[in-house]
Amino acid sequence: MYFIAHLGYLAYAWRNGRIHRIVLGVLLVGYLIYYFVSLNPAISDPVLSGAVLLYLLISCLALAVAAGITLPAEQKWLYVFGIAMIVLSDTAISFNEFLDYRAFNWLILPTYYLAHLTVTLSLLLRQREAALHPATA
Repeated sequence: MYFIAHLGYLAYAWRNGRIHRIVLGVLLVGYLIYYFVSLNPAISDPVLSGAVLLYLLISCLALAVAAGITLPAEQKWLYVFGIAMIVLSDTAISFNEFLDYRAFNWLILPTYYLAHLTVTLSLLLRQREAALHPATA
């Protein structure tokens, strides 16, 4: 279901913008290195490893498209920050679940909750803008 949520974040951002290629490139370089050097060797089940890779790729794409969203600055940066917090939370989860490294566990829930608060605030601000100025929405 988290994967489907990422698809929803991606669809919303893509409907309102485009891929920020530099952000996508930086994310892919960093996360693919992390996957191939750390995660893939630690995951013995090839199906699970493939699913982790797919999830990683969709997360990077969702954040890169969020960075390319064309909304007013406050709405955009709240949305980008929210998606970045989801990616950070998922990264901390991956350290715990696959690498047995628990130093980042304290980040998991605060970043996850903060993500949903900021994404929701971005959407509420957009809704308010549309209600106040229906011709520009």
